[in-house]
Amino acid sequence: MRDLLPIVEILTEATSNQARAEWLSAVPMGVIQRDHLVIGEILELAGFVAGRAYLGALSAQNNARRLPDGRYPQTVLMATEHARLLMWEAVKQGGQIE
Repeated sequence: MRDLLPIVEILTEATSNQARAEWLSAVPMGVIQRDHLVIGEILELAGFVAGRAYLGALSAQNNARRLPDGRYPQTVLMATEHARLLMWEAVKQGGQIE
């Protein structure tokens, strides 16, 4: 594929959406920021629509304008949390939630 960071190679080797969701839930945000396009391609190739949506929410949060005190707006956090919950619901159901 490409020269990937070893931590991203773990995602390419994942054999289930649960493993992909666990990876997305634990990977450092710096990896998400650096390799979000490649990660998105990996998730799309695997057909993990809910994981791709969560990745999009994480990327949007990471690029969102923060409040004067450094916090993210509640609307940004709610969108990310909603996408995370949908991803895990898709894993539980063994399918996709779109």
